Amino acid sequence: MSQVEDNRAHINANRAKLYALESTVMWNKAQAYRERAMIEENRALVLKNYAAAFMGNRQMANQNTDDIFRNRKAILQSMKVEGPVQANFRDSLLNQAHVDFLDHRSKLNARVIAVSEKMSEINRMLIEVNHMIMEGNAEIVEFNSGNIEKNRQWLDGDLHPEQATPETNAERIASNTARIAEIQDRAAANRAKIDAVMEKVEANRAIILKDGEEIYARREKILANHEKIAANQARIAEMIGS
Repeated sequence: MSQVEDNRAHINANRAKLYALESTVMWNKAQAYRERAMIEENRALVLKNYAAAFMGNRQMANQNTDDIFRNRKAILQSMKVEGPVQANFRDSLLNQAHVDFLDHRSKLNARVIAVSEKMSEINRMLIEVNHMIMEGNAEIVEFNSGNIEKNRQWLDGDLHPEQATPETNAERIASNTARIAEIQDRAAANRAKIDAVMEKVEANRAIILKDGEEIYARREKILANHEKIAANQARIAEMIGS
């Protein structure tokens, strides 16, 4: 077989490989963006849970705490006592209620600070993610700029088919074959990574949905506590007015 015929056979073989490889690479692209979409959906659901838990449940539960100790203070201040011993009993209970409240509040403050530290770290990681995206965008722009210039050169007549030889064609074909093999390996690795990440994404989705159910179940308990607090408030109001 002559060099020209050998080149033609390798070109056709590479064309077949490229057709199959394009299907794999473009499917990986679709799956990668599907995966990214699910990750973004998970983040939105996490933020929804955060708003429901912190801006909703946390504030409602904290108000219940304030109301409970407001009731406690009113009950103790309305207590009828006789003599210094009973007065000390009442006043020490008032102090104890104050200690209980501040102990609880200081522990919650520590939790708020710990969560803020974690959120700050998450923000740092998001900044790193944005930098990775920006680097990827720069790579795309640089790739496009280089190929726009190549198209311009070819339009200006920098392609010279008359200068081609079987040997230079063979070099290009061999280069294409080697690069196809590299892309095949990368595509297979990308596919494995997509599958691995997707498992984590789906596992996260299950946890997020379960957390959402727990948050709203706890809200019902918070509302039930409020009803009991309100009932106590009505009794305290009657006691104060009597």
